Order: sequence, then C-alpha cells, then structure tokens
Amino acid sequence: MIAKGIVALALAASTGAASPAPSPAPHAAPVLPPLKVIVRVKATTPCTRMAVHANAAILLALRNDATLQQTITRLRTVNLSDGNRIDRRNGLSDLSNLAGRLLRNARDADRETGKILNFAKSVKDPKEKAALVAFVNALGGAVGRQRKTARDLDGFVVTLEAYDSMRINDTQASMQHFTTGYYAVPTVSDPTQIDVAPPMDRDWIAIYSGHYPVYWNGGESPSEKTGYSDTQLARLAARDFQKRLPAIAGDESSAAQPILAAAEHC
Repeated sequence: MIAKGIVALALAASTGAASPAPSPAPHAAPVLPPLKVIVRVKATTPCTRMAVHANAAILLALRNDATLQQTITRLRTVNLSDGNRIDRRNGLSDLSNLAGRLLRNARDADRETGKILNFAKSVKDPKEKAALVAFVNALGGAVGRQRKTARDLDGFVVTLEAYDSMRINDTQASMQHFTTGYYAVPTVSDPTQIDVAPPMDRDWIAIYSGHYPVYWNGGESPSEKTGYSDTQLARLAARDFQKRLPAIAGDESSAAQPILAAAEHC
C-alpha cells in the first residue's frame, strides 16, 4: 500500500532508521575516483560505440544526482500545510515532476547499460569484458538507488493527492445527510488486506469540532497516522533522501575505474 509505505518512510526518517548508518571508514582509506565521462578511446567503430553508450549512461546518472539535490531542496522548502491550496498544488506538482524526471533518467540509463552488456558479449579480451560488466553492475546499483528514491517520492505525492481527492466537503456532507439521514462515512474494504478488520465509520460531525477531517475511504491520512503535518512529512522525506546520497556516490565511484580500464583495453 502506497499510503502505508510513505507513513513507514516518514517514521523511519524521523527516528533516523530510514537507512543503516554507514560504517566508519578505515583510517587513511583510499579515496575512490569520481565518476566521469570517457574522454579518449581508440578510433575504432566498436570502441566508439561503447564509449557513446557508457558516456550516455554516466551523464544520466550524474544528471539524476543533480535532480536528487533539487528534490531534497524542494522537500525542505515546500509548504503543504498552511491552508493555501494553490501553494499545496504547486508544491505537489513540483515534486511529481522531479520524481518523473528521476524515473525517466533511470530508465534511459538502464537502456544504455543494456547496450554495453550486449557489446561485452562480443569482446574477446577477458579483462575488458570483466571491466565492462563491473561498470554496468556498479552503475546499475547507483541508478537502482535513484529509481527507488524516485518511486518513494512519487508514492508520497500520490498518497497526498489521493487524500485530497477523497476529502469530504460541506456540500458532500449535506448531501450525505439528506440522502441517508446521517453523517457517517461508510468505509471501503481494502481487497489487499482481507484479514484486517476495516476501520470504523467516521462521523462527519467531528470535523466541526476540529477532531479530524473525514475521507470517503473512511481511513486516516498519513498526517493523522504519524502525527506530523504534511509539510513535516516532506522535511522527513528530505532527511531520508539525503542519507541515501553517500551510497549512490559510492556505487558511482565503484563504476569509475572499470570503465576507464575498459577504455584502455578497447
């Protein structure tokens, strides 16, 4: 369930458990090289094609790094809970666009690394072939982490938008009362959780006392479940995504040396 997923994400971020803390680096550990494009290859058609696909994959991964930084900044500044519907809509739209950009770049990077694997099948030099496979595996790890972050972000946005669309307004409450004679909101059973008892019907009258908003699905929003406002949940997501960056950078660094080695053997 998307809603439960983002609640878990928010709670994990709030407790610092969203991702395991990195182990202390050994004293005087070697610094891994940064990921960068191949600038020189032998002037043969196969090598040139390999470099084109490798550079494309590298640039897409680095582009996603920049987009992740933009995402974290937006999550730290977006205001989703001040009652301004325009700000909320624009903020959610910005986050949705960022998630889409991350996913598209990840998809395109996978396509490019797939072409490198196909190229590796025809390589006779075992060292070059091993270097290409190591590059694809390492860069694939970075891109996979980026994709996971994008999907978590998309789930966050979709969940909030879903609850916005399910919120019952005054007109709907009046119609409910006129047609049924009461203000209770019927619950909708979740077919993915048949063994879990459905929540109690929620009384619309309670909204007038400021207890909680009421939704057509009869459930609680992420904000109600966690006790954090939607804006606070965005801040917690930013904190969680920030913790993911070192692992992504580590995978990219692991991809740097193999692709350079492959270019040297090519």
